[in-house]
Amino acid sequence: MTSSNNTTGNEDDWVECPVCGGEGEYEVEYAVVDHMDGGFLAGRIEPCALCDGFGRVPPEDAESMLIQVDLEGGNYYH
Repeated sequence: MTSSNNTTGNEDDWVECPVCGGEGEYEVEYAVVDHMDGGFLAGRIEPCALCDGFGRVPPEDAESMLIQVDLEGGNYYH
């Protein structure tokens, strides 16, 4: 995987990050322990690990996140 800090290559050819949708960050839920009330989930915004908060990645990094699902009616990509 190529880091977005790597300046080799043309950044104009980069594509939207498939993890954060080009936002550069996303919300992560984590468990908060509360022994009196049973605990709860809280959210926090973290920078995207794939694009390092840049929002765009080289095309080969985006392709590495492609998921193939094999169904009886044919293959579908998401």
